Amino acid sequence: MKRFLTPLLAALALPTAVYAESYWLVLSKYENAIEKIEMKSMEQCEEQGEEWKGAMWDKEDYKCLIGK
Repeated sequence: MKRFLTPLLAALALPTAVYAESYWLVLSKYENAIEKIEMKSMEQCEEQGEEWKGAMWDKEDYKCLIGK
């Protein structure tokens, strides 16, 4: 009985669900996704996406997505 009590108490004491939201910058060129980069926040994602969009070419675009 003691053998099962310690792991049971440890399992109940540890959190089972972790809130981990992630932000992804998906870069595209000519309507084809070419890269995805994890970002720290949605604001950073938007900022970096605008830099990508205005870099060199005309057909660049980006999307900021929220992952789990």
